[in-house]
Amino acid sequence: MKNQTDDLDKKARQIFQDRIQRGMIGPGSDMWGLPDEEEIISDYPLPRYFSGVLFPNKSETPATQSGEDDAALESESLFNGNDEEEDPSDEENKDVEGTKDTGEKQEKIKVARQDFNLDTNSFFPTNIGITIAVDKSVKDIEVEFSFGLYTQAKTEERKIKISKAGYDSFFEEGIPYPLPFRDVLKYEDGYMFLNRELKGEQKNPERAKGEYGEFDEFKNRRNLIRQTEEGGYFSAFYHVGKLEKLLGRAWKRTPYIFTESISVEKSFKTPVSFDFPDKIYKLTGAGYNIKVYEDARARFVKIQLVNQSEDHPANRFSNRSENLNFKSLFQGSIKVQTNGLIEYKDNSLNTYAEDDEIRDSEAEEIELIYRNIKSYGIGHNCSVIWDVKRKTVQSTFLPEQNINDVINEFEDSSLDKALDMRNLSIWGLSKDEIKVNLKDFVLSYDAWINKQVQEKNSLNNTEKEVADRVIKRQQQNYNRLNENINLLDDAKVFKAFQLANTAMLIQLIISNDKNLGKTEKDLFEIDKSINANRLEYFEHYDTLKNLGFVPKYRPFQLAFLLLSLDEIAFPEKRKANNTVDLIWFPTGGGKTEAYLAVAAFTIAFRRISNETNYGGTSVIMRYTLRLLTAQQFERASRLIATLEFMRCQPEFADALKVEPISIGLWVGQASTPNKIGGDNGASVFVSQMDEEALKGEKGNPERKNVFQISSCPWCGTKSVSKEKNSKGETIWRYGFKVNRGELKVSCINKQCHFHKGLPIQVVDENLYENPPTLLFGTVDKFAMLAWQDEAHNFFKANTVNGLPPDLIIQDELHLLNGPLGSITALFESTIELLCTKNGIAPKIISSTATTRNTQYQIEKLYGNRKVNIFPPSGINHNDSFFSRESTESKRRYIGFMATGKTSIDTQLQLLAHLFVSRLEVYRNKETTEFANNYWTIVSYYNSLKDVGKIFNKVGDEVTNFTSTLQYRLEDLFNPIDDFNFNYMGISSRTEELTSRVESSRIKAVLKELELPFEEKNIVTTDKGFRYLNDVVDFVLATNMISVGIDISRLNLMLINGMPKNVAEYIQASSRIGRKTNGLVVSLLDPNRAREKSYFEHFINFHQAFYKSVEPLSITPFTESTIDKMLTTSLVAFVRNKYPNLNKDTDATNFKPVLAEEYRLFIEQRFGVQNREMMTYFERRYQNIVDDWESKAKASNDLKYKRLLKRPSDKNESAIDWTVMQSMREIDTDTFIRIKSNFEWR
Repeated sequence: MKNQTDDLDKKARQIFQDRIQRGMIGPGSDMWGLPDEEEIISDYPLPRYFSGVLFPNKSETPATQSGEDDAALESESLFNGNDEEEDPSDEENKDVEGTKDTGEKQEKIKVARQDFNLDTNSFFPTNIGITIAVDKSVKDIEVEFSFGLYTQAKTEERKIKISKAGYDSFFEEGIPYPLPFRDVLKYEDGYMFLNRELKGEQKNPERAKGEYGEFDEFKNRRNLIRQTEEGGYFSAFYHVGKLEKLLGRAWKRTPYIFTESISVEKSFKTPVSFDFPDKIYKLTGAGYNIKVYEDARARFVKIQLVNQSEDHPANRFSNRSENLNFKSLFQGSIKVQTNGLIEYKDNSLNTYAEDDEIRDSEAEEIELIYRNIKSYGIGHNCSVIWDVKRKTVQSTFLPEQNINDVINEFEDSSLDKALDMRNLSIWGLSKDEIKVNLKDFVLSYDAWINKQVQEKNSLNNTEKEVADRVIKRQQQNYNRLNENINLLDDAKVFKAFQLANTAMLIQLIISNDKNLGKTEKDLFEIDKSINANRLEYFEHYDTLKNLGFVPKYRPFQLAFLLLSLDEIAFPEKRKANNTVDLIWFPTGGGKTEAYLAVAAFTIAFRRISNETNYGGTSVIMRYTLRLLTAQQFERASRLIATLEFMRCQPEFADALKVEPISIGLWVGQASTPNKIGGDNGASVFVSQMDEEALKGEKGNPERKNVFQISSCPWCGTKSVSKEKNSKGETIWRYGFKVNRGELKVSCINKQCHFHKGLPIQVVDENLYENPPTLLFGTVDKFAMLAWQDEAHNFFKANTVNGLPPDLIIQDELHLLNGPLGSITALFESTIELLCTKNGIAPKIISSTATTRNTQYQIEKLYGNRKVNIFPPSGINHNDSFFSRESTESKRRYIGFMATGKTSIDTQLQLLAHLFVSRLEVYRNKETTEFANNYWTIVSYYNSLKDVGKIFNKVGDEVTNFTSTLQYRLEDLFNPIDDFNFNYMGISSRTEELTSRVESSRIKAVLKELELPFEEKNIVTTDKGFRYLNDVVDFVLATNMISVGIDISRLNLMLINGMPKNVAEYIQASSRIGRKTNGLVVSLLDPNRAREKSYFEHFINFHQAFYKSVEPLSITPFTESTIDKMLTTSLVAFVRNKYPNLNKDTDATNFKPVLAEEYRLFIEQRFGVQNREMMTYFERRYQNIVDDWESKAKASNDLKYKRLLKRPSDKNESAIDWTVMQSMREIDTDTFIRIKSNFEWR
């Protein structure tokens, strides 16, 4: 049953791909009922088809050499056997008809010309080609060339499929103005046709004459309404679109296939022309060309299909130029078959030059790991696909590649007992039993490593050398895992380990049980029979019955927890190891749970091992994007709520102590209030909630909820909900109150454990006063350490007995690159100093799904530390022991590259085809149940500028193009008016996930995206109109969506242009197809060499795209970085390190000796390797220190507020005292000062 469901889901996905193929490449875009190969379309083929077109060469010769009208020349009878003249109104200069010469109308003409004319920057290929590699003994190859030519369909060639009832409906009695030409319209064998051309003139509805004018009268909607009490339409209304197609302009396709046996021993000097025995247009021509070259291994053959039609004037390249449509080749294809086909590239590693300096060891390892990924060809102006078994390679304009799923489970299920969370919890196995299971787990890893060693022996010498490095890292991790299991003999370590696993088990239950934290619910939806306030509830909770699975770690998650035990429990080991552990795992693989388990162990061990002074911040979790912060804060809050729940239980009183375990959100004011009072303080928003509540049914306090807490993480009750009192009046309940200068957050469910208060704080002032156990924030926010006088409480750096944070978690490490990474890296020195006590720095762990050059990045970010990437890769890309590649796939990528069209026009048409395709899925009886999986379309952009362009077109072009396409495919959606809901009002159901969205809206948008598309969303009004509500149709997104999003119903994404780096492409597209099948459509611009190359190598790139992740760049110790960050970093250190320098008035207490520790640390971290830059640093450092001392001596009341300058206040005299308030201020590079006393020169 599961396989059958998956097959139907894949069928639903295929509908989108087929619609793009048929509608934008062809053939098959119309619904005349003819075979696709001989289709008739009711439009010119050039504006209809967006890819796969080969154009004639451009001629710079003017279209005319005299004063003759261009349109008259263009309409010469070049079409053999057709004596009708082309309508001059079809010419470029008459694309918009009936338009008066006014300013507004002229603007419409301009826009229309932009739509109709082929843009001069568009891509007009005259040929396509593929290059393959064959054995040098091959002399001949078999090649099949195919394409289609389009000509105007004659009257006798036109016929359209229709039912007999549909045909008869045109002659139904009672229609006020009957169809006048019944004797002309005929029906035979399921097709309707005309036995002659209609009389009269066919222009537009205002000017049609004769029988065409009579038809316009007939098809008028008013004419087809029944004038009876029942009302409704005559049946002809639902079929008149087919008749309209039959009477309109139509183009017919003629297919051509040429099979050639071609010698590949040498290149052709000139292309070979095809012989057209039945060619009907005398200026059209086509041929092929062959180019051959060899190397020591193979013979490379490039085969081209060439348009050899007569050159076309460059100034006449119009979509609606008949001659250009005649001369163009459509759906061009090359298919090669040869038994001598071999790999296009030899992936084995060969011996390198003796000069080791030119070797990139990481690149070598990547080449080794992916050596078994084979490529058999590349495209030129197209892409390629291949079938190795059949020895064929073929061109394509819609390449596809399925990305195999990752299996996170053991092949040997007997090892699952080691992963079982309950076995590892306080309700589980004994210490000895746990150790035995863990030993078996780790020993199985050792056995796998031994198999890697055996496989290495089959490699060549160069590959063996590289494989040795890979295997050495595996063995190092095995040794650490093995040693750390023995640490469980320590009673405190084992107790913390058990508590951490218990917390992970409970939080998994509340995260997946819809009666608890999984589902947000109103007060009236609460199941009052459930009492999750006692530990016994979870002790006896039947996970298999209630959740459908047994909670267990994924192998790498448990291994990472084990790997972290030593440096958390025995901090002195951090000094010796000096290593950052980096979780490297594909998106959706469970990295968050891995480091949350480590955080739980850290918090528990700190309390178990310290009777006093255990309080304060134990863990710092940092993120770079607001969207990621919002989603991950919710997940982390569940863990902290679980730990606090456990702390309140008598069983854990001794271990987890008295002080509450809490989480604090430390982000910018745009996300949460930073203070209690003031204009934008928390008390203002709580007061506004009070005012909304007093309005009863007309109010909504949720609109004023800016606190990033939408529901209780424990029971799922909404933070703002309403209920009815005994009088039937609406009473609002909400869990936010300000009391004695503190924001109190509580659950409004009286049965909830956290009804009296949640262990969550979001206001800066309150966080400083009571530092949270887990400080959760953005990288940006830490720049405020230089401005705040109480932020030092996070670090306890200026207390004798207080403990600084034990653990720093940096998620999505790949986002810390470029300018942001460089700035953060220098500031990281201050963070580490403030978290260091007695020479012991905090443990640092990080995570990413895409890594390259990570050792360099870690060295720059965290001061020459080594990096341990976990899990370490195997010597094959598809198996690292902790995960392996499946043969199954959920996510599919398809590529699209336009020919002769602009990117924006192509994007609009692609969107229209995607919107119509989802309706096809809904209408298809077999796939309708999967409509929700594909209903919401995510469109990804590389800049806000691109978002803005399309945002303004959603309600106009996107809607109109979707409507037009839907009417073209009316056979699929009849009665057509019943399905207008698919495009009507799309703009009102469009959301953004970009930096333009207010932080308070982000979480609401995410919740809206989770709302499913269901039949009930389609609402019918009293007048019969149908519309959609409570579902999002369209999402405009930037890189904000690339991390942290996990919404299972998002399975359709359009990526508009290749992102700036491959890591971003992987991260963003990996939001799709997580739990069900998904489709990513990559729209690539042929005018950008990089994007064109990705399209031409589409399969080769996508089957190993992790291999193509670019190295990251961080330069923290340059003049530019020092200039921007030195003052901020130094002031943050001094102000948070020393008790007498915290407050605003303490700036006057500064002494140069207090900054010396900072200078020495920077020298050790960066200066040893770069003495020249250290000299520059010391000069800038000394200037700041001397100036500060001078100002302090000159004024007995020097204040930070006077000393420090914001970037916006920056001026030449105070450049050394410009202090950042956000890491994002790095983009402000140029300041313009307008002088009032300037003079023109």
